[in-house]
Amino acid sequence: MSLSLKKGDYVKIIAGVDKGKFGQIVGVDRENGRVAVEGANLTTTKKAVRPRRAQDKGGIVEIPRTVDISNVMAVCAACGKATRIGASVVDGKKVRVCKKCGAVLETKKGKEEKAKTTTVRKRKKTEKAETSSDEE
Repeated sequence: MSLSLKKGDYVKIIAGVDKGKFGQIVGVDRENGRVAVEGANLTTTKKAVRPRRAQDKGGIVEIPRTVDISNVMAVCAACGKATRIGASVVDGKKVRVCKKCGAVLETKKGKEEKAKTTTVRKRKKTEKAETSSDEE
């Protein structure tokens, strides 16, 4: 199943118990067509967890509730509205775009490439030995 939503997208829930609320996708289940949405004032599911190791704690933990993918819409960072997602090619790369304003949808904001650091490699001992024998 081809999905236009990805982990890390900010979405609005358009149907169900939490209709009208906003949250962030923390997981995508492609097989069942569901997404786990986490956010303020969203309904969570409680799950009993056993301690796996001696230092771990067991008990009841709250996990993000899964929602059918058809019940959420991506929120554009540029216009701030819930929108459908389109695809276009920018600089030879396929990107997701907002259908309302045409802005490119960024999944992760901190994904910018860092400048590569240059490392100075040491010469091998065999190269030094060859240059010294050539001088003689």
